[in-house]
Amino acid sequence: MRDRCLIGILALSVSVAVGCGRQPESGHAAADDGTSDFVEPAGWQATLVPVTFEAWQEELVSMKGQAVVVDMWATWCLPCIERFPHMVELAQKYADQRVRFVSLCLDDRDDEDAIALAQRFLTEQRARFPNFLMDEVVTRAFEKLDLLGIPAVFIYGPDGSLRYRLTGDDPNNQFTDADVDEAIEELLAAS
Repeated sequence: MRDRCLIGILALSVSVAVGCGRQPESGHAAADDGTSDFVEPAGWQATLVPVTFEAWQEELVSMKGQAVVVDMWATWCLPCIERFPHMVELAQKYADQRVRFVSLCLDDRDDEDAIALAQRFLTEQRARFPNFLMDEVVTRAFEKLDLLGIPAVFIYGPDGSLRYRLTGDDPNNQFTDADVDEAIEELLAAS
């Protein structure tokens, strides 16, 4: 048990040091730039639905029959925040093509400020797709998801199988927005 705890702490430390400590890439903005034509209903707010790992697995099963793109992120992860607007754009682009977008927030479930910040960010980004909060201890969540770092994007086929696993686990081989786009296009072409 002690070894598993240490592995979890190490994984979280690597995630912060490797994936989330980088400087912003040019051309990426975390805030809404006002260029979208989409108009939100007055007062709309994003919600984060707490979900245990086991319940998360059930959610994935319930989405069978369509491609599912899962963006795993946290407010403390700068690359996650930078990439998120692209996920919102993709959700709008593929809305009519049986591709479902979902976000899975990996902020600390016990940190009320972080959760409030995450909800505010999702609202500002107009993330009108299902948004879940992993209701697990952070280190255990990373362990159960088999992640060393975030951002991460998992793409499931209509049969429910994991087809693409794009992660920041390898600091020398980080995925890009173009990798996400290409994976979705390949999956749709094969369907």
